[in-house]
Amino acid sequence: MKKSLFTTALPALLGAALVSLPFTLHAQTTPTATTTAPAAKSTAKSKYTSYAGKLTAIDTANNDVTVTGTKRTLILNLATTTTYQVDKKSATLSSFAVGDKVTGSYLKNADGSLTAHSLHKSTVRKSAAKAAATPATAAPTPAPATPAAAPAAQ
Repeated sequence: MKKSLFTTALPALLGAALVSLPFTLHAQTTPTATTTAPAAKSTAKSKYTSYAGKLTAIDTANNDVTVTGTKRTLILNLATTTTYQVDKKSATLSSFAVGDKVTGSYLKNADGSLTAHSLHKSTVRKSAAKAAATPATAAPTPAPATPAAAPAAQ
């Protein structure tokens, strides 16, 4: 009876030890620094700020443009990463002229300067685009002439 208790209890104890072993090792390998730091909230704003206004200066020597909006004037440095679009198609700085209405986005640098991320303009006026989108109405066709009534017989 002693032998049968020993042969039954030994495998049960070894099995329980083996089952708990991976949990113990896993708990020992987990770094404690990550469990103490709270999770950061994801409320980061976009790093780019949008703008709209009129292009009032293009300075190719200093590689910047000046955009005057309704509330302020921005001097935007042009980077090699600045993207240019005209009518939603890729363009270059030479596609722009003083007086163009432009939109885009910029990045405020640590030193307070502004770097243009994008510069866009549209050459199609909204009213012209709307007129082109609506079909022209045809002139009304005149109603067919009715034949003159025959004179009444007397």
